[in-house]
Amino acid sequence: ESFRYLEERKCHVDFDEFVKVESINSWTTSVTESVRLLHFVLKLEPYNLNEWQSIRKAALEISTLARPLMETLRLILYNWKLCEVGLTDKEIVINTSPIKMKICSNCAQCNIVQVGPFYIIEYQSDKNKAVKHCLCPFDDSHFLIESIVKYEFVTPPTKLSSDYLKDSFYKFLLKCDRLIHFLRQKGLLNEIDPYINVLKRFLNEEQHICNISHINSNMNKRVQEVLRCLRKSREQNEKRLIQLNEKLSLSQAYQLIDELKSIPTVNQQIDTIKIGRQLVMKANEHQMKISFIKNKIFSKLTNSL
Repeated sequence: ESFRYLEERKCHVDFDEFVKVESINSWTTSVTESVRLLHFVLKLEPYNLNEWQSIRKAALEISTLARPLMETLRLILYNWKLCEVGLTDKEIVINTSPIKMKICSNCAQCNIVQVGPFYIIEYQSDKNKAVKHCLCPFDDSHFLIESIVKYEFVTPPTKLSSDYLKDSFYKFLLKCDRLIHFLRQKGLLNEIDPYINVLKRFLNEEQHICNISHINSNMNKRVQEVLRCLRKSREQNEKRLIQLNEKLSLSQAYQLIDELKSIPTVNQQIDTIKIGRQLVMKANEHQMKISFIKNKIFSKLTNSL
């Protein structure tokens, strides 16, 4: 009410004395209660959220892990296909960098780059410099981008066999699906599996690349074949988990989350996402100098800090 009164006064709307007094009283009450709340918060002991476990927090962590896990899965797939065709002198690795804005795969700039024998679509944050925040509707056609992921073709090679990498790929996929199975059992999956958006986009990217006539996309076709079969593989994983009657406890789910987060490529992406989130928050912070606070009640609070 107080803000509405001030805005209307700026527009030269006249009020009688009663409305003016009511607005002043409302503002004074709001300030008093805000200060009382702040005093209460200041007396509280800090709580370490890293040690706090809950089903809701686990669901949020699994959702945040969606792209880091799927990017790591695709990285294993790339190196598996390299070894499969005998290209064992180099390997593909991931490098990440933070971004200062909230964007998704729909509003980000897409560039096709060559990484060894593969063509990969990379996302950039400067498609439209005037757009500072993603305003795209949430659906299954795109996913949130909280870091820039780049693939590089480097030496030395992994020195791992094709069979080992293939086995690692499907074991890693199963671990990811165990987390989805946990969410489904707890009724927290809603309608959209957080991995599906990323995997669908990966498949669409490979299809787009394979349809470009002037590039050699033979290696991408090998990746595309595996991605096409992932839906069936994931359905088989779900059936397997149901047959095994797997029911992860909350602590077991956290153990699996921590195990996946400890993988270097996953951990690197998570750290980058955290930095990016801090940059976004800092970019939206507005600091007010204490000398600008003219309200007497707020002044008492700031003087006591």
